Amino acid sequence: MRKAMNNTEEVNDSKATGTMGVFERIGVPVDVDESRSAAVCRRADGTERIVIAARGYVLIADPGTGNSTQLYFPGGEGQYPFASISDSRGWFYTGAGRYFYVIDPFTPAFVGQHRVPEGEEGAGFAFAVDGDGRVYATTYPGSYLMELDASSNSSRTLCRLDAERKYAMTLACGSGGKVYAGLGTTSPAIACFHKETGVLEIVLEGSPDTTGSGAVHQGCDGAVYGWLPSGENGDGIWYQLGERGAEQVAAAEVNLSLYKGAGYNKLHRDLDAGRVLLKWQLSDRQIEIMEADGSLSRIPLAYKGGGTSLSPLFGGPDGILYGTSNHPLHLFTYDTEAGHLTDWGGDIVERGGGGNIAAYAAQGSILVGAAYAGGMVHLLDTAKEWFTEPGPHRNPRLIYDNAAVHRPRCAAAHPDGRHVLYGGFPGYGAAGGGLGIVDVLAGQVEMLENREIVSGQSTISLAVLPDGRVFGGTSIETPGGGISTAEEAVMYELNWPDRQVIRRWVPVPGAREIAQLISGPNGLLYGLTSESVFFVYDAGLQKIIHCRGLSSWGGIVRQGLLMIERKGHPFLLGLLSGALFTVNTVNMQPELLEVLPVEATSGIACLNGYVYFGSGAELWRYRMEEEGDYFYDSL
Repeated sequence: MRKAMNNTEEVNDSKATGTMGVFERIGVPVDVDESRSAAVCRRADGTERIVIAARGYVLIADPGTGNSTQLYFPGGEGQYPFASISDSRGWFYTGAGRYFYVIDPFTPAFVGQHRVPEGEEGAGFAFAVDGDGRVYATTYPGSYLMELDASSNSSRTLCRLDAERKYAMTLACGSGGKVYAGLGTTSPAIACFHKETGVLEIVLEGSPDTTGSGAVHQGCDGAVYGWLPSGENGDGIWYQLGERGAEQVAAAEVNLSLYKGAGYNKLHRDLDAGRVLLKWQLSDRQIEIMEADGSLSRIPLAYKGGGTSLSPLFGGPDGILYGTSNHPLHLFTYDTEAGHLTDWGGDIVERGGGGNIAAYAAQGSILVGAAYAGGMVHLLDTAKEWFTEPGPHRNPRLIYDNAAVHRPRCAAAHPDGRHVLYGGFPGYGAAGGGLGIVDVLAGQVEMLENREIVSGQSTISLAVLPDGRVFGGTSIETPGGGISTAEEAVMYELNWPDRQVIRRWVPVPGAREIAQLISGPNGLLYGLTSESVFFVYDAGLQKIIHCRGLSSWGGIVRQGLLMIERKGHPFLLGLLSGALFTVNTVNMQPELLEVLPVEATSGIACLNGYVYFGSGAELWRYRMEEEGDYFYDSL
């Protein structure tokens, strides 16, 4: 198993005191960065550089000497890159935020910077290079096609590939000045732009009721191949694209792409002279190369990152704090008694990759974690040792994946002692996420589709009362590029035995998201909208009994509501980006606990009197004083 890393830091110089307690900065649980595409850059004399794009910088590795150089994006740009490419002169191209960047890795230096069209948010979702050395790239969300000409240090917008499909994730250059693009995600298509005539045409389209994206690539044989999905469980259909249009071909006839890898971790081209680049992940802090004779060589990657931002935290039944990082996914723990912060690496969670565990709930000793991307469900038995060998005894263990909850947002344990519910957003191009029900003892999952819950909306908050009644809150947003027709978010009540929704209603008119829910005593539910509107719902009266905007305390933080017991009383903890708060249970008014010394970005767990939250890549805690608790004077 990968050796764990201890990232605990001293906390004696980062304290801020307030009326009730003390804040402490524990440290950075995961001090690595994520590779966000890479390319092998080769000059005419055969010298090579391996360039890896990351958030905020590129890292240039010399496979001959083993040295590496870190170049930061101009102006402090801190957005994620999505793709990259190298051209015939050995220059490297990528995008971050609203700019494309061109880098000479042999100097090394930035040699070009080009802005996306007005209104666009992302540069460089896909790249391709033609025989003349011109590079083509796409933007988001308008799906514009741009030409980058390094010889003249110029760029121009050629066309808008599609007005409805927001994602142009693959490009390939064919003969006769043709540039092909794979489009999605509300429906898949492949477009072709003719440079000589300026004509854009859709050469292939998927079924209107099929979500997802078309894809194209240039093979190592120089030909261009296209792919369209053929249904939810289909393998898709391959085509060769050229002068005779689109000709269907067998998958076995498709030549390998100039790219290898998947998602945002693709590599353009490979090393020369029979060497093969096997691993190029920054999170491993090394590059692994298979030499021409079959031997392995490794190059250390030296870089200074800012640490990886944290996902929501969870206090385990064993008294250990659990969490993961975002991009890449590393599982970490904090032993609250011993004070040890441990990074367990990326391999301990199956198919973790560039995702994160976004929601947790526990039944007995077992944690259920719902993970992005792909809606994966992991079981982690806190009473057993880690075991990473494949098979039924693996711990943690992946038991399920379903893109109906591609981006999980919430989870809640049912009081039957056996089940956990989870929800979130669907995959690309879809509107409305499912509701998953995990049978923890059987290791099985039942998925209810969004049309059975609230059609076209996604469950992003859940609360369960002690009597077993299940309540959910929805979002009308579509972060995967789908089209929503809903106007406001709702709450619903699920009949647990029948798995059927029996009521739906709008708790806060105009709210786009009922972002968080937590159950309290006496049939009360506490909630937050995405606009930081706090509300209290009485399940017995079936009405809202309190509503108040809290935006002056900050924006919402994922998993920002927690019900604990303190001094024998139920006690609500709320976390916004700028404050900790609770609620006076007599008048239902939110009460400020503390203004935070840093911006909170992930919530919230309470163990042994400490409240834990994330601020970017940092783990913080707040100690609640045992005396002078004025909240109970009014009870």
